[in-house]
Amino acid sequence: MAGNLLHELIVATLLVAATVVIHLVGLDLLMRLTGLHLRRFLSAWLNLNRLLVPLGIVLGLFVLHGLEIWLYALAYLVMGALPTIEQALYFSTSAYSTLGEAGAVLPVEWRVVGVLEAVNGMLLLGWSTAFLFQVLTHLLQPSAEDHPLPRGAIARSSPRPSGSRKGAPSGTNSSDTELMQ
Repeated sequence: MAGNLLHELIVATLLVAATVVIHLVGLDLLMRLTGLHLRRFLSAWLNLNRLLVPLGIVLGLFVLHGLEIWLYALAYLVMGALPTIEQALYFSTSAYSTLGEAGAVLPVEWRVVGVLEAVNGMLLLGWSTAFLFQVLTHLLQPSAEDHPLPRGAIARSSPRPSGSRKGAPSGTNSSDTELMQ
């Protein structure tokens, strides 16, 4: 039993490492392709880039997640955990997306790999969400001069003069408390 668990953990770790590398390379490629588009193919027609750039990024992320799901599906097939590519792909997509649909079920000796695929998928989907948000925020945010609202307009400033220790929690220096507020 312990030998099988160790084998499952090794397989799962290799799959997680492979999908993280795929994801990292894929996000870098998406960033480069987006930059290439913005440098060479900017559309002057009705701000078409406000549609094309986000659409291209989202479709690229779908392809990226599809590759990672297929990697798990092929691993299930090669390991003999599931008998057909359709079942392996269905299970992998359900696990990766954390849907957890109970159509295809892994044998007991491979179920830890399936659970770790769900954790891996959740993290990679979150990473993609953060990437999409960061890129679109950067691309859609006007320059500071063009923005209708002043930067830091409602930021809380310290009520104490700079360098004052009055009111600082014990054991901290004034720069710590200024950062905390």
